[in-house]
Amino acid sequence: MQTSIKRPPADIRAITRLVPRSGNLVQGQSELALEPELVRAIDDVIAQGLNHYSVFEGVTELRNAVAEKLRLFNGINVDPEARPLELMITPGATGGIIATAHTYLKGGAAVVFEPYYPYHKKTLETCDARADVVKLEGEDLALNVDELRRVCRAGVARSSYPLRAIVVCSPANPTGRVFSREELSSIIACAEEFNLTLLADEVYEHFTVESGDHISVASLPGAFERTITVGSFSKSWAVSGWRLGYLYGPGDLAGKVAALGNIYYVCTPTPFQHALARVLMSDPAYYDRLRQTFARKRQFFSSALESVGFHIYPSRSSFYTWARIPDRFEDAAALNEFMIKEAGAAGVPGSAFMDDPERDVYMRLCFAREDLMLESVTERIVKALS
Repeated sequence: MQTSIKRPPADIRAITRLVPRSGNLVQGQSELALEPELVRAIDDVIAQGLNHYSVFEGVTELRNAVAEKLRLFNGINVDPEARPLELMITPGATGGIIATAHTYLKGGAAVVFEPYYPYHKKTLETCDARADVVKLEGEDLALNVDELRRVCRAGVARSSYPLRAIVVCSPANPTGRVFSREELSSIIACAEEFNLTLLADEVYEHFTVESGDHISVASLPGAFERTITVGSFSKSWAVSGWRLGYLYGPGDLAGKVAALGNIYYVCTPTPFQHALARVLMSDPAYYDRLRQTFARKRQFFSSALESVGFHIYPSRSSFYTWARIPDRFEDAAALNEFMIKEAGAAGVPGSAFMDDPERDVYMRLCFAREDLMLESVTERIVKALS
């Protein structure tokens, strides 16, 4: 009698354990090789003994480099030496989000847009806060501004868990959805109307199809004074295990996050900060090459999936594929089970990013992999589904 495989839950870490690394399209991390200059820098930094505690807000060299990066690529000016702090280095973007939530959102609520990044909701739960979900609508994931205003109006009127913030993740995990200037302006107007803070998660900013596709929330009129922005180097420099992120905003808003962050984390890993500071702004063309590399991977991977029945969401960013599964599968969990068994590969069912979908017919697949691995796993998936 044939033994059937146990259907994996829609949990990213649980699914990851069911496939070999060669078939892992599950985890949202870049597995590309490190830049040689960064490898040399970390070797030099460790040899020089820069391995000890640093201040919570980050080493001066990296904060200065990030401030220059924000000026050149985001159109935002922050003072890395300002007090209260306008800019700090955090243990990944996650460290910044957690410290912000525990500073501002305890006993409150924040809007998240569905499909959402699960850690946004989970982070709220850690500080006795809740998420108010606004669903993006239809196959094109349209933003319904009237629905957003309705949810905000109801949320600020509640006595229990009153609404305090809107989380804006663009480009978005899991879909790659990029909000336009007009959409962001509508969200900012909503935040102004209901006196809400904006928490902008811009981790995937350098993976848009064109550099102009990404617009930093805080750069738009009326936004900076009410926005805390988190970013990360985990994806753009392929160093997810280094835990290097940053947070910025006006001093009276961002500066208060440092008190809890200092207690939670003490500091972000010191040698990694110094190493990245030495290369971050040494080659301004780096991000253009990164964008081109990922656009090529996206084209290859999406075309292959379309050939076996996937319907690809046409996002304006290149890190994840968000796809409707082939019609012959009843749901994404069944497809994932099949792929694990027949191709030694897996993605993440869309239900991991939604509240109780009527049908689980979407999947997120991360193609931030070296070419040889991506080509091999793609070939296995196509063969299994052909």
